Amino acid sequence: MRIRRVLATAPVVALLTTAVACSGDDGPPLPDRTGPTVAATLTATLTRTPDALTWSWSLRNDEPAEIAVFSGDSADEDGAGGGSSNSPTAWVVPRDDTTVEVSKRLLAQPPDVGLARPSTQYGTVLPAGTTLAGTATVSLPLRLAHPYRTSFDPPLRLPEDPESVVFCIGVARAEGFPPRPFETPAGDGPTPAASAGTLYASPDGAAPPGARKARYVHGSGERQHLVCAPPQPL
Repeated sequence: MRIRRVLATAPVVALLTTAVACSGDDGPPLPDRTGPTVAATLTATLTRTPDALTWSWSLRNDEPAEIAVFSGDSADEDGAGGGSSNSPTAWVVPRDDTTVEVSKRLLAQPPDVGLARPSTQYGTVLPAGTTLAGTATVSLPLRLAHPYRTSFDPPLRLPEDPESVVFCIGVARAEGFPPRPFETPAGDGPTPAASAGTLYASPDGAAPPGARKARYVHGSGERQHLVCAPPQPL
């Protein structure tokens, strides 16, 4: 197992990357406009093995109000619980001709394609000044993972010979990004859109005070902002 760490000036044994909220431009294959800037700090540690890449990450809300963090798993199986057992722990999409993006975020629907049912994903409503933490693992070699991957024409593809990988988390100001109501398994109608539960623990193992689980729709990413760690060579 190999762990690399990058600090502000030089590489050492393990990879630790810290980034503030930054603009995320997906390019033509993934039409997704960058939303209003959100003040947030992402710290990510990348661990490499022969079979996988794993990021251990934490994200601090530096805004004076709540933000939505789109870092949960797929909610498509029942809309109320665990999502699909086949859900990836992170999305894997092309960033450009040489870079692959691994991300916990909302993704756009294909242009000019009508979908009978939009894909949904869990997230967290994170209070000001609190920190969310989690992990994201993808298998090697990298394979495309996108909630609407079968609906693109022409097909969405990763770069044939990628040179780098970038890890990102999608965020938005909570007041401008209302979550979708949860559906009860018995079909008894919706429950509140943001529950009292939390998705992840903060780095010290305690739940972020006041954090709430929420459900969001892929394809509503026009107000989303990406917080990205620096790209790393593959």
